[in-house]
Amino acid sequence: MSFSYRSIVMLLSVIIFASLLKLAFFAVPKDNTAPMLNAQEVRQDLYALLDQIEQHSAFYALTPDKASPQLKYMASLIVEQYQDMTPNDRFAAEITKLLNSLKDPGAQVHDFDDQSGDLPLTLRPLNDQWLALDSSNSPINNDFPFVTHIDGLPMSKWVAASQAYLPEPAKQSQEMQLPWLKKLNLLREDLGLSIKPYVLVTLINDDLQNQQVTLALPSHEPKAQLAASNQEDKTQDMSVFEFITQLSQFERSEFQDVPYQLETVNKTTVKLKISDLYAFELDRDLQQELLKGMTHPLLIIDLRDASGFSPKLLTLLSRYQDADLNNTLAPNVMGFAHYRRSPELRNDYLQPLNFKPLDALEYSVPRLKSLTRNLPSVDEDKFSPWYIRTKPTVTPEGRNRLALLVSPKCRQECEWIAYRTKSWSRANLIGEKTSGDFARQYHFKLPNSGLDIRFSSSLTYDAQGKLLSGAGTEPDIWLPQNSDIQWQGLVSLMRSAKPKTQIIQTSQPTKLAQAKLN
Repeated sequence: MSFSYRSIVMLLSVIIFASLLKLAFFAVPKDNTAPMLNAQEVRQDLYALLDQIEQHSAFYALTPDKASPQLKYMASLIVEQYQDMTPNDRFAAEITKLLNSLKDPGAQVHDFDDQSGDLPLTLRPLNDQWLALDSSNSPINNDFPFVTHIDGLPMSKWVAASQAYLPEPAKQSQEMQLPWLKKLNLLREDLGLSIKPYVLVTLINDDLQNQQVTLALPSHEPKAQLAASNQEDKTQDMSVFEFITQLSQFERSEFQDVPYQLETVNKTTVKLKISDLYAFELDRDLQQELLKGMTHPLLIIDLRDASGFSPKLLTLLSRYQDADLNNTLAPNVMGFAHYRRSPELRNDYLQPLNFKPLDALEYSVPRLKSLTRNLPSVDEDKFSPWYIRTKPTVTPEGRNRLALLVSPKCRQECEWIAYRTKSWSRANLIGEKTSGDFARQYHFKLPNSGLDIRFSSSLTYDAQGKLLSGAGTEPDIWLPQNSDIQWQGLVSLMRSAKPKTQIIQTSQPTKLAQAKLN
């Protein structure tokens, strides 16, 4: 049997390609995140963390004289407290508290395995009390539904301890507290309690009668971890052709159908959930669902988990805005931003956030000076020049109303949506205060713990020069963020809310600006 030249070349190409794929398995670094850190490794990671914060954090650069000694003091306390071997999850918790001192809503710690014992029940806030629920969201005791004490300490103590792990804007958010309240052993250490394989819970009913219940903590299953490890080893030993087959069947999540669609609440109200603003921009079907919902007297959009920087949703929703009755110097300006200077950042760093340089406006120098006169003076060695974002060019239409559900997890472009719609007379924000996380994030890994650290590298201001980053937007109607919202009750809440009036700015600077243009 003879082979042609083309067949031989094809066969060699396949062999070379298969060899490269096999080498790739060995080239990919394995996750060697240390489960325990010694004192030297703790010090090294803290030094690297403070160095990165000083170089890249936008919030640090706002008040470096105040932030620097505070961060160094907190780092020294960590070094002093953890002289022996430190669990990686405990170190991650301490880093979280240190980052929160920056009051940066974008500060986050990722890539650590939380081995602390979890509370074996689900807490749900109800007015000023906490429901104690099981895994099926049913009360663990129907006769005594509320929990007042855990391990003998009142719930207020546990709530205060959990708030240490939250940035300033989210400290009062019940939704943001819940994941940290679940970390029982972590909070036990903070409160000076002993670690036990069980927890004592005090329950109460409406008649103020109480009952104590002892619950065992769920144990980590080494067998499950071993099975996962064996599965990983099996994957590493997979043949090249099996790997190619799996690649051919792989579907990227962003190209899968978005499960959200328009749902009817009543004859006049529909609701829609949107979480990924990037996916929304690419999904024509979901956009059509939104446009269909905008024809109803009331459209409710759930943005509690929305993130991404696509401006498409805000552009479509701008049909609900009020007509601009002011002829100001720059009626189309939505806000300003600048980023923390760094050698590795290009001058288009804020372009994905829909900002552009001031020069792109092609205004005269006097007009630019008047436009930016309220912006704060900044250290040009630490921050970039100012960038500007303009409002979508959309004509208001219709008389229908809009309700937006928001929470501290409403981030990035969702923050702009909350901020803009807050002033619209036909729109209402419902939920909890947002966190004020508008920024692009800088992220890096600590050398020893392998923790993925993220914090804000840019700051956002409104058209009048007021800092928006970290401030958050208050809802018009406060509503705890439980997963089982009664939608018909929400509609009734909207109807009973006080009507909003159109906000018209008539300040002296506006009149002066009008005089200059006329």
